[in-house]
Amino acid sequence: METTVVTRSKRPFFKRLWVKIISITLMSIFLLLTAATAFLYWFATQPHPNVEGEKQMVQLQEEVSVIRDDRGVAQINAANLEDLFYIQGYVTAQDRLFQMDMTRRLAGGRLSEVVGEAALDSDIFFRTYGMHRAAPELIDLFDEETTMMVDAYSAGVTAYIEEAFEEGKQPIEFRILGYEPEPWTPIDSAIVVKYMGYTLSGNYRSELDHYLMVKELGEDAEHLIPDYHIDDKFPTIYEETAHIESPFLAEELQSLTAFAPAEHNGSNNWAISGEFTESGFPLVADDPHLGFDIPSVWYQTHLNLENDFHSIGVTVPGVPGVVLGHNTHLAWGVTSLSVDQEDLYLEQVHPEKPHHYLYDGEWEEAEVIEEVIEVSGGNQHIETVEVTRNGPIINNIINEEIEIGDTIGDTPYQAMSLRWTGREAGEELNGVLALNRSENAEEFMAGLDQFVTPGLSWVFADRDGNIGYRGQALLPIREHSNGMLPVPGWDPEYQWQGFIEPEDLPQQMNPEQGYIMTANNKPVDDQYPYEIGRSFHPYRAERLNEMIQSQIDSGEPFTIDDMKEMQLDFLNTQARSLLPILLEAIEAEIDSLSDKEKEGYDMLREWNYIESTDSGAAFIWNIWMDDIGHALFDELLGFEYSNQLAIHKALVDAHNHPEKILFADLQGEHHRELREFALTTFSQAIAKGEDIQGENIASWTWGEWHRMTIEHPLSSVWPLNHLFNIGTWEVGGSSNTPGAHSYNRETGNVNHGAGWRFVADLRSPDDMYDIVMPGQSGQLFSPHYDDQVELWLEGELQPMIYDKRSVEGTKVKTFTR
Repeated sequence: METTVVTRSKRPFFKRLWVKIISITLMSIFLLLTAATAFLYWFATQPHPNVEGEKQMVQLQEEVSVIRDDRGVAQINAANLEDLFYIQGYVTAQDRLFQMDMTRRLAGGRLSEVVGEAALDSDIFFRTYGMHRAAPELIDLFDEETTMMVDAYSAGVTAYIEEAFEEGKQPIEFRILGYEPEPWTPIDSAIVVKYMGYTLSGNYRSELDHYLMVKELGEDAEHLIPDYHIDDKFPTIYEETAHIESPFLAEELQSLTAFAPAEHNGSNNWAISGEFTESGFPLVADDPHLGFDIPSVWYQTHLNLENDFHSIGVTVPGVPGVVLGHNTHLAWGVTSLSVDQEDLYLEQVHPEKPHHYLYDGEWEEAEVIEEVIEVSGGNQHIETVEVTRNGPIINNIINEEIEIGDTIGDTPYQAMSLRWTGREAGEELNGVLALNRSENAEEFMAGLDQFVTPGLSWVFADRDGNIGYRGQALLPIREHSNGMLPVPGWDPEYQWQGFIEPEDLPQQMNPEQGYIMTANNKPVDDQYPYEIGRSFHPYRAERLNEMIQSQIDSGEPFTIDDMKEMQLDFLNTQARSLLPILLEAIEAEIDSLSDKEKEGYDMLREWNYIESTDSGAAFIWNIWMDDIGHALFDELLGFEYSNQLAIHKALVDAHNHPEKILFADLQGEHHRELREFALTTFSQAIAKGEDIQGENIASWTWGEWHRMTIEHPLSSVWPLNHLFNIGTWEVGGSSNTPGAHSYNRETGNVNHGAGWRFVADLRSPDDMYDIVMPGQSGQLFSPHYDDQVELWLEGELQPMIYDKRSVEGTKVKTFTR
């Protein structure tokens, strides 16, 4: 009998049932993801502006052309002022509407309406601070042309809002949050101006710190409050409270600083006389430092009003005109003046009458304002704001309101108010037109006269060869205070005695040295007759000053390329001053260091103080310095204090002391040995470095820790961060280098620096260059959302095309009546 062997053939792998099922499932998921991605892309790109062709707008009087270059920068050509600014408002809203709405909501205390209770604390602060109450007074000072300008701009923004929402093409952020913005008004532009002033104020943070110091240390606190001239290398731009019980908890006062703008919101700018330049004309450079966001604080703007002015540069979305940049005749830039425009006042509350505060022996009734804050979801919060002659009572933000009859120890005061010059009416928007129209340095200087806020150091040059400087702000005259501590609000002697007249503000024209440089350093020497503040920053200015002076001494003429290199210089003069002091203190105990610590010590000893991305020494130095302020002051004061000049003073004083003692001017229990302090903090820095970058010290680099991711306002909500944010890049420098890149101390993320860089050669309007980071548009997936980042990282600038009509590849949109 034959046996038949049946051989079962195997099916090919891809014909097996389970493989088919998995393949079909994966393919379905892939197709669904592809479709979802395509839909998201289509959905997000619907709001992108149509930048070519023709569009009828019945609001116009005459035809307006808008020519966009390859960076998305729009040159607006118009025959009359109203048409020019109408289209500027419309075009700006096309690129930045969500940013504009967020700015007016933040400054006006109206974020809770769209984001809910998470923003309530912020809204309470800003409603109390009161920028929205000061804005109408700014409008009251508009001249006829400024009224036309702001009204037309507002109408243009509103036209875009109405069009976008009617057509279902609103920016994606409004769909995510589910709301439609209100029409834009002149009040909104005024609030944006005030908000920019607020971001460059914030002195009250220092006053709160000093107040807490006095409560802790009494009169000895004066030894911790530094003056600017700790070091004679720190350049200028040119040549009191009793120890009593406080009714305010230290933790509560510290919480108030959460709302203060970042310290040293700064910048660099300089102008160099044509005497020292290759072209024979002045050079101007500017790089304002603010927070890095998507989109940028700055919006590139190009305005050509026929037979009037032709300006190009940047503005803040919401503000019409060109704020920084150049016209046919001049170029200009700004830094923060870093002056004191705020004072805190201690207030005595009437024991029986509500809302009454003592002044000059009499009880005055404060203005009482019920601020109704709408919260998303239909809820309301009503904040009662009291405004005394000295400003709004701010401790109610952190404390429950003091009830009638309450007593708090034996304190002679029970409340605290805040006065800010930015609440005064100013003519900033009148001035914008004056600056754009200026034909020489004298006209430009005159156009600044009525600027109240922000307090800025303006540097400018004209084609006639003049270079000039003006520190412009509304600065109070204090006869009995230096502005460093809160003062009695009931005593007339502590009232402001008016304001410094424009002709007495810091200013100069064509200095003998042949250049002007500002980098938030002290604007005047110690002979200046007014007290204008002490929160100045020396380190970037010190480096810029030596670079400029060194090149002048060498006889090598300055070029545009020299200006660009200076903007990216990463030499840290703070490290150059303080690191030798700390290393000397450690040197006597070098044998007590571990092998890793010795390796880190050698890296620092051989360092050239340049904070390049590949520098391990820069990494060690910065994490060491990040904790030195805490190590110096937290235990001593009982709160966080990291003022860089105070740190500098403490270390230099200890180094110069015969016994190398920290805080030798304080009581004996506060004395510390510099040697022991340096050893302990250095060891902690090396241990922290290991936690961050591993045990191999030789592999540590500054860039591995110091990275930049640019974040969108909605990125705090996962997964929107993956949709909107861009990055990550390694970045050199720090807050103390001309190439200024401040960072989050906990994460290393670079979050602050020069969002706009600008260099100008006055030889010709065609010899001007700039860059905005990350890009011109705030619209997700726009080709101009992040197209300038890589060039910015490389330190490159792009030509500011002065006549885009003559350039190929531009996109032209014609608006007709």
